[in-house]
Amino acid sequence: MKQRVTKIIQSGANVILTSMGIDDLASKYMTEAGCIGLRRVNKGDLARIAKLTGATVISTMATPEGEEVFDPSYLGECDEVVEEAVGDNDFVFFKGCKKSTACTIILRGANEYMLDEVERSLHDSICVAKRTLESGKVVAGGGAVDVALSIYLDQYCRNFSGK
Repeated sequence: MKQRVTKIIQSGANVILTSMGIDDLASKYMTEAGCIGLRRVNKGDLARIAKLTGATVISTMATPEGEEVFDPSYLGECDEVVEEAVGDNDFVFFKGCKKSTACTIILRGANEYMLDEVERSLHDSICVAKRTLESGKVVAGGGAVDVALSIYLDQYCRNFSGK
């Protein structure tokens, strides 16, 4: 185990993510080397982080010859990895990634129902912005025709002096 951790750290890694657990002894070796270990990361999140940083997700260090090797080309790159508290939860943020431009929107709400509604509205808004950028055109909606008609009728009725 020490040899595996040492090979990864010697390749230049200072943050290691895994979808499985990290043994206390391995954690000790990483801490002594000034390396951060994040365990039980969702596989979908691992793939997104790998794409964002330019890293490669590997499942084993074994080569066909039976040796264990860690190639530095597997590593990704970003300026800063920090853990910050948002509300009652702690999140790990990867900032200044070189390979991709991405952002995260953290939604908070009083209950799951409210969060579902906010997420749905946000998704709809992002889709509208995407379609607008793709087509370069906007079709008025959301009651815009009703408001325009109301304004027109209000101005038109001012031309009459009586009821």
